[in-house]
Amino acid sequence: MRISGSQFGAILFLTIVTTAVLYIPNITAREAKQSAWLAPILSSGMGFLILWIFVKLGERFPGQNLVQFSTQLLGKFLGKALGLGYCLFFLVINFFTLRQFSEAMNLSLLQHTPVWFVSLWLALVGSYGAILGLEVITRSIQFVLPLFVISIILVILFTFPDLEFKQLFPLFEGGVWPIVKASYSPATWFGESIVLAFLFPFINKPQEVFKKSTWALLAAILVFSADILVTLLLLGPELASSYDLAFWKVIRYIEVGRTFLRLETIIIFLWISAVVAKFALILYLGSLVLAEVWGRQSPGKIVVPMALLTALISTTFLNSSIDLQYALSAFWPKFALIFELFIPCFLLFLAWLRKKGSKAT
Repeated sequence: MRISGSQFGAILFLTIVTTAVLYIPNITAREAKQSAWLAPILSSGMGFLILWIFVKLGERFPGQNLVQFSTQLLGKFLGKALGLGYCLFFLVINFFTLRQFSEAMNLSLLQHTPVWFVSLWLALVGSYGAILGLEVITRSIQFVLPLFVISIILVILFTFPDLEFKQLFPLFEGGVWPIVKASYSPATWFGESIVLAFLFPFINKPQEVFKKSTWALLAAILVFSADILVTLLLLGPELASSYDLAFWKVIRYIEVGRTFLRLETIIIFLWISAVVAKFALILYLGSLVLAEVWGRQSPGKIVVPMALLTALISTTFLNSSIDLQYALSAFWPKFALIFELFIPCFLLFLAWLRKKGSKAT
């Protein structure tokens, strides 16, 4: 299976935006209040930096994923150990995806459904997609993405008449530092650009990757800023920072005349489709890395056990939405930065220092 630069751009955009879109207004408004909509602009620097790092590594090690060129740089044992580390990283990403999905469903449509059942459902559906492989996942993302984006645009359009722009003032209250603090957690969502490190061997025109990915990141900035802006303008910074799913409150606010009063059902269905696609992609990549470490040809037999393990962990830890919010803002950024930024920087520096790869002269 080969994917184009445009397809990778779609994968990157959906990976970054899907789960963050419901949670980012609350996380950023807690720190930056009415200036929170500026935080994604700073956060995006993480995504652009990671893209640049892996484009450079991709040029040095064409046709290889992170585990393969790590083995060249660090040796077989350390390279495979690093691969296991990234298996854990993908497991944690899907753990948070399951928890965010389950909490959103529990707070919105399925108030009386056990969290374990919702998590298990997503794990099994995502497993099926991962078993079908990268081609099916990619085409699913291409189908879901336009509908997902249209749903966000509709939310903005239908709430626009009720937006109060006075909620944005005073701008920069407290200076620039609160905006910098607010950009810390969202930076790790942009950091999920690291999927490039494992999809590079599947891209048919690697020279297009940086350009297409840049457009994907710019689109993610626009969506996040618009998401936060609409939430702030409708609810105000105090309510936006107090609701766990502030953007969901915005979605539920929508009424179109007296005919369409429950548009949130349609929008949440599109969001569910996007979450399933992201979960399947991350599960596929985690299984692919584990198969690489074990020396197996196909990740197919690893997919279901990894999905069930993720579902089990997601129902064992973080027993409330308050725990989830704390983990997303306190634990996740520190953990993610190790795998998204520090290790890639180290690998690029090591490749340059040891003159490894096709660009070594």
